[in-house]
Amino acid sequence: MSGKERVFHTEKMFTPTGSGKKLKIPMIIKLTTDEQKLVEHAKKAIVRYNKMRRNKESIDTLYAFLLSDSGKIYDGVCFESNISQATICGERHAIANMVLEEAYKSKIKCIVVADPVPTVQKNSTPPCGTCRHLIWEFGTPETSVICMQYVQHENGWIFPAMEKYHIKDLYPHPYEPIEGLWD
Repeated sequence: MSGKERVFHTEKMFTPTGSGKKLKIPMIIKLTTDEQKLVEHAKKAIVRYNKMRRNKESIDTLYAFLLSDSGKIYDGVCFESNISQATICGERHAIANMVLEEAYKSKIKCIVVADPVPTVQKNSTPPCGTCRHLIWEFGTPETSVICMQYVQHENGWIFPAMEKYHIKDLYPHPYEPIEGLWD
């Protein structure tokens, strides 16, 4: 990844099963300058989109934000239909927006997956299998995947937990077709 790494502090609060006691777990995540830029964009966009959605009596949803190798940021939202096959994940939406505006040869430098949760969860929601494949296909093994939780409070939305992975760790055995295999 390009850019100088910066230490980002966050805390996770969760109640372990059966304990009834909330625990704070300090977490330190190293983010590059590009990753920090994307996280800040994601936080502002989530607040803006959710205010817009709330004004239309809609609910919070999963969003994805990616930074391409051209330096442009693309937003995506989970599109949920009453037919499961028509549902599109936020990650796929953001990738499709990148391909629409750039090209199929564009690469993902980093992607944020932001999931609404009622309270802080022990683990953030990672991309589904299909999205992991597409992040691999349109990224590099070092493409970073930042999973972020957001919670609505009385004064707006907070972002209490984040986890960072590389796609090679989330998708260790990728499908890669071999050209000419069946020729």
